Amino acid sequence: MPQAPNIRLWAIPLGALCFGLSTPAMAAPYSLAADPARRCLDLAPVSIPAARLGEPSAGAKVVSAQYHRAGEIKLQGLDGSATFQTPDYCEVRIDILPLDPKAPPIHSQVNLPFPWNGKKLQFGGSGYNGFLQTGVQPSRNAPIHAQLPLNRGYMTAGTDSGHQITISGGGDQRGSGASAGSAGDDPRAASARQYAFAANDEALRNFGYAAYKKTHDAAVALGFMFYGRKPSRSYYLGGSEGGREAMTMAQRYPGDYDGIIAIDPVMNWTGLQTFSNHIGGQLQAVPDGWLGAKTGLLAQIVRDTCDSADGIADKVISAPTACLAPAAKALASHRCPTGRDEGPACFSDAQLAVLRAAHRGYDFPFPLANGVTHYAGYLPGSEDLPGAWSKWEAGTTKPTAANPDDPSVSRLYQLGSVYVRHFIALDAGFNTLTYDPRQFQKRVLEVSRIMDATNPDLRAFHARGGKLILREDLADSGQGPFNSLQYRDAVARLMGQKTTDAFFAAYVATGLPHTSGGIDPGTPGAPAYGIPGRIDLLDVLEDWVERGRKPGAALILTLHDPAQPERVTASKPMCRYGTWPFFTGQPGEGANGSKYECRPR
Repeated sequence: MPQAPNIRLWAIPLGALCFGLSTPAMAAPYSLAADPARRCLDLAPVSIPAARLGEPSAGAKVVSAQYHRAGEIKLQGLDGSATFQTPDYCEVRIDILPLDPKAPPIHSQVNLPFPWNGKKLQFGGSGYNGFLQTGVQPSRNAPIHAQLPLNRGYMTAGTDSGHQITISGGGDQRGSGASAGSAGDDPRAASARQYAFAANDEALRNFGYAAYKKTHDAAVALGFMFYGRKPSRSYYLGGSEGGREAMTMAQRYPGDYDGIIAIDPVMNWTGLQTFSNHIGGQLQAVPDGWLGAKTGLLAQIVRDTCDSADGIADKVISAPTACLAPAAKALASHRCPTGRDEGPACFSDAQLAVLRAAHRGYDFPFPLANGVTHYAGYLPGSEDLPGAWSKWEAGTTKPTAANPDDPSVSRLYQLGSVYVRHFIALDAGFNTLTYDPRQFQKRVLEVSRIMDATNPDLRAFHARGGKLILREDLADSGQGPFNSLQYRDAVARLMGQKTTDAFFAAYVATGLPHTSGGIDPGTPGAPAYGIPGRIDLLDVLEDWVERGRKPGAALILTLHDPAQPERVTASKPMCRYGTWPFFTGQPGEGANGSKYECRPR
């Protein structure tokens, strides 16, 4: 390999690059042999002017620049902790400053590996954000033995989206079950403090879209200073809230990204939060309405009705849309004779109303941004997986007007009531059980236009050659999985099916809950061998964008042996939207992905 020229990039006034001043060093190759640790430290005093950021701000400043030598790092995720290799890299923390002095700054992190593969990857957040996505993290749902993108040479970036939330117990709001606030905090006071940002126009826009654009532009500027060139490819990867951000990038900033991965995106955000408050709070607060411990009964009825329709009785409903009508009939047949709650073996009229509404979705009395009027509800299946309906829809405490911040109520009620109180009513004490969007129509529309990623016009993203991969987990109980799939249909109606197929690939994973990487063997409510859910979609996206290899009719999800992470213990196809996995094998072969074929339903 030819030796790179030993150019002392750090001798150049780095701040000058921010202002577009031309110097010979700006054309230097990105594989410079000069001391990267010294170059990293020289980023510490850098400021990035507002003109270099694509959304209004007061500019950005580096608050720390630290060089890390290659080694190991232990990361804690929703699936436990694991140890990963990291390369030599420069960790740069930046504050992106607001124009409004009452708005919080945006905290972001950019990681500059040495050597660099010439590409950038930005990670999305989760829940209501408010905690830093460091970028030193795995590709979402990749097998545990897969390299970190940073170790693969990616310049990575992440942000807290411009506000700061303390999570008791760690983790994120929509993924972990943790609650906003600190130990010992009064829940209502903590909620008022943590979500006050939503009343600030600039902070709300940052959360909605602007923070991710500003972080992208700052990362590109810092990368140019460090390497002497811009990235040749730029990708965005996110799930849940991060998936909403990913879809927002394709819609609002199509020129910034060559490829985007969105996993279970909460893109109909206004619909989700309104539906959550309605299903988790309003309908279950009425007498005999709370589901309580009856989510297991629900799961068993659905399983008895639909499990074998996909060719195998394995506790997984692989064609859930075909199950909606028969499941509704079967559930109605389990009505308690008096219509009141008579115990664990039947549903009251009020509980059946909850289940019907959960599957039907929510209709708005007026159009939201982009003309959306409906939020699609849940699909049947996997309701009794640990942390599924028992956490999201029921909780362990009945919802009341006084307890929306209680961590024992359903996650739907907690998160939906945050939206109603802090984003819409702008009143921390508002009783969300009385909420009617018609009473706040103007504010609902204002927030919808900022937060919802439902614009089907992706012509600019397609024209620049962008590629988009969507994954939906069909047993998602944290959001309705069909909202993004119906969005995909809307894109096809606008742009044509053939054109849409050329750049937008949507896949469905059966039996899996919200942003799941798979269900372990032996888990109640799952086959004995578990439910496969691992795949590194970054590999798939790279193949499509960089090598022109369009992903096929099915991608293979896997589970792995924890003691031998590279050994696959189970697999199953993740079919293209519009088809579902049908089992064609013999008894005992359910863990073999080659024994399924994707069929239309």
